[in-house]
Amino acid sequence: MSSTAHELVNATVQQPISSPLRFGILGAARIGPEGLLKPARSHPDVSIVAVACRDSDRGAQYAQKWGIPKVYSGQRAYYELLANPDIDAVYIPLPGGLHAVWAIRALQAGKHVLVEKPITTTADEAREVFALAGKKGLVALEGIHSTFHPAAQRVREIILSGELGKVQSAHASFGIPAWISWFQFAKDDVYFNYELAGGCMRELGVYPLAAIRHALGLDTQILEVTSATPSPHPIDPARIDRAMHTTYSLPDSAMAETVCDFAIPGKGPFGLIPSLPQLNVTVHLESGEVEFCNYAVPHRYHSIKVKPKRGTARTEKVYRYADGRDGEGWTTYRYQLQAFVDKVRGRTPWVWIQPATSITEMEIVEKLYEKSGLPPRPSQKGM
Repeated sequence: MSSTAHELVNATVQQPISSPLRFGILGAARIGPEGLLKPARSHPDVSIVAVACRDSDRGAQYAQKWGIPKVYSGQRAYYELLANPDIDAVYIPLPGGLHAVWAIRALQAGKHVLVEKPITTTADEAREVFALAGKKGLVALEGIHSTFHPAAQRVREIILSGELGKVQSAHASFGIPAWISWFQFAKDDVYFNYELAGGCMRELGVYPLAAIRHALGLDTQILEVTSATPSPHPIDPARIDRAMHTTYSLPDSAMAETVCDFAIPGKGPFGLIPSLPQLNVTVHLESGEVEFCNYAVPHRYHSIKVKPKRGTARTEKVYRYADGRDGEGWTTYRYQLQAFVDKVRGRTPWVWIQPATSITEMEIVEKLYEKSGLPPRPSQKGM
């Protein structure tokens, strides 16, 4: 099935059950449609009931476009949404520096929270979020959506099976070509705003970092950062990274490398040949290699190439679980939503990102920025 067909199937509207999980959204964010609104259409136990946007016109347009019945606007919009007793869960796709403060406020209001990555700005904030969720008996999840796809589980299974021996090195990348960034991101985009905890490592780099940790079974382990080399962003070169190249030491003398870049330059004379996106994970093992192409959005297309040093190479593609537990054309975000709802409903999710995984991720990112020489991202929790 083509990527377009996958997207169309995933967007098919399902009839909700009598008492679905009712979501409110903080912010009319551009990630909202992919992150929740489209996946919710095919989940019978999810209903999107409200969105809060301080800009009344933007909020009204967003709600009308996506069929959201209630809009909160003005400076108190977020607070008013959280005060609504008819909302069970809150999706938080706000700028990264605001994740902790609003996740905490939502939990205090008795709402489950699905928070876009990265979960917070600091590890201490992440600990506070998960501690509060645990105290109140609520669910808090960081939205590293790519982790939930069955292709990611298959890669992990191959590597941890021992089929190709012990891991020697791993490389993962998330790079956006400069020509795409030029169209997609404004110069003053929140991704490049230091006060809102912007920077390439936080916005893109957590994906390759999470991919390596998950594939190698190091989800809750703090990796030692051996080097972190930033490329400055022209809008704020002293504080914002346009790109980051990082190396880590792994158990048993292995090493890992992540590369993220908001603007991969063109190739050839004067950079006139456009570059392509870089979304690959490659793991070198004692007896071969595993390459996972397009790990970040594998529902669109992907390949898992297994290359033993001896024997026949093979390519696998895994768009669904073999037992048919999922639906045709589910995106990574749809699998993520399934896990979140299952957790809220007291069922065991097929895949879950543990609090310790998110907390150690933030510890690694903090150490990484320190190693890079860039200043730590500021916390907005006390706002």
